[in-house]
Amino acid sequence: MKGSDFDADQKALLQTSYYWLAGMIVVAVLSVAFLCCVICGYKSLKLAIDVIDASADFLACTKRVIFVPIFHFILSILVFSLWVGAFGCVVSMNDI
Repeated sequence: MKGSDFDADQKALLQTSYYWLAGMIVVAVLSVAFLCCVICGYKSLKLAIDVIDASADFLACTKRVIFVPIFHFILSILVFSLWVGAFGCVVSMNDI
Protein backbone atom coordinates (compact mmCIF):
# COMPACT_ATOMS: atom_id res chain seq x y z
CA MET A 1 0.00 0.00 0.00
CA LYS A 2 2.81 2.34 0.80
CA GLY A 3 4.39 1.76 -2.62
CA SER A 4 1.19 2.68 -4.45
CA ASP A 5 0.90 5.95 -2.52
CA PHE A 6 4.48 6.78 -3.47
CA ASP A 7 3.79 6.03 -7.14
CA ALA A 8 0.62 8.17 -7.09
CA ASP A 9 2.53 11.05 -5.50
CA GLN A 10 5.29 10.74 -8.12
CA LYS A 11 2.73 10.73 -10.94
CA ALA A 12 0.98 13.79 -9.50
CA LEU A 13 4.29 15.58 -9.11
CA LEU A 14 5.29 14.68 -12.67
CA GLN A 15 1.94 15.88 -14.02
CA THR A 16 2.25 19.16 -12.10
CA SER A 17 5.75 19.69 -13.45
CA TYR A 18 4.44 19.18 -17.01
CA TYR A 19 1.77 21.82 -16.39
CA TRP A 20 4.41 24.23 -15.13
CA LEU A 21 6.62 23.47 -18.14
CA ALA A 22 3.74 24.08 -20.56
CA GLY A 23 2.89 27.34 -18.77
CA MET A 24 6.47 28.57 -18.97
CA ILE A 25 6.66 27.70 -22.68
CA VAL A 26 3.49 29.70 -23.30
CA VAL A 27 4.89 32.65 -21.33
CA ALA A 28 8.17 32.45 -23.29
CA VAL A 29 6.33 32.47 -26.63
CA LEU A 30 4.20 35.45 -25.54
CA SER A 31 7.32 37.28 -24.34
CA VAL A 32 9.06 36.75 -27.67
CA ALA A 33 5.92 37.93 -29.50
CA PHE A 34 5.82 41.07 -27.30
CA LEU A 35 9.51 41.69 -28.00
CA CYS A 36 8.85 41.44 -31.74
CA CYS A 37 5.98 43.93 -31.42
CA VAL A 38 8.21 46.37 -29.51
CA ILE A 39 11.03 46.03 -32.04
CA CYS A 40 8.69 46.46 -35.02
CA GLY A 41 6.91 49.44 -33.48
CA TYR A 42 9.98 51.08 -31.96
CA LYS A 43 9.61 54.27 -34.00
CA SER A 44 5.97 54.72 -32.96
CA LEU A 45 6.80 53.88 -29.34
CA LYS A 46 9.62 56.43 -29.29
CA LEU A 47 7.30 59.08 -30.76
CA ALA A 48 4.63 58.32 -28.15
CA ILE A 49 7.18 58.61 -25.34
CA ASP A 50 8.38 61.94 -26.74
CA VAL A 51 4.80 63.26 -26.88
CA ILE A 52 4.16 62.24 -23.27
CA ASP A 53 7.45 63.85 -22.22
CA ALA A 54 6.59 67.10 -24.01
CA SER A 55 3.12 67.25 -22.47
CA ALA A 56 4.58 66.61 -19.00
CA ASP A 57 7.05 69.46 -19.51
CA PHE A 58 4.20 71.72 -20.67
CA LEU A 59 2.06 70.93 -17.62
CA ALA A 60 5.02 71.40 -15.29
CA CYS A 61 5.63 74.89 -16.67
CA THR A 62 2.00 76.03 -16.79
CA LYS A 63 0.29 75.47 -13.47
CA ARG A 64 -2.51 77.71 -14.72
CA VAL A 65 -3.85 74.85 -16.83
CA ILE A 66 -4.47 72.87 -13.65
CA PHE A 67 -5.81 75.69 -11.45
CA VAL A 68 -8.32 77.25 -13.88
CA PRO A 69 -10.72 74.24 -13.88
CA ILE A 70 -10.47 73.93 -10.09
CA PHE A 71 -11.22 77.66 -9.67
CA HIS A 72 -14.14 77.38 -12.11
CA PHE A 73 -15.55 74.41 -10.17
CA ILE A 74 -15.37 76.29 -6.85
CA LEU A 75 -16.94 79.36 -8.44
CA SER A 76 -19.74 77.24 -9.90
CA ILE A 77 -20.46 75.67 -6.49
CA LEU A 78 -20.59 79.14 -4.93
CA VAL A 79 -22.95 80.52 -7.61
CA PHE A 80 -25.19 77.45 -7.36
CA SER A 81 -25.35 77.80 -3.55
CA LEU A 82 -26.33 81.46 -3.86
CA TRP A 83 -28.95 80.56 -6.49
CA VAL A 84 -30.48 77.87 -4.25
CA GLY A 85 -30.69 80.39 -1.39
CA ALA A 86 -32.29 83.01 -3.61
CA PHE A 87 -34.72 80.41 -4.98
CA GLY A 88 -35.72 79.46 -1.46
CA CYS A 89 -36.33 83.11 -0.59
CA VAL A 90 -38.53 83.65 -3.68
CA VAL A 91 -40.48 80.43 -3.06
CA SER A 92 -41.13 81.40 0.56
CA MET A 93 -42.86 84.61 -0.58
CA ASN A 94 -45.65 82.63 -2.31
CA ASP A 95 -48.92 81.61 -0.71
CA ILE A 96 -49.14 78.05 0.52
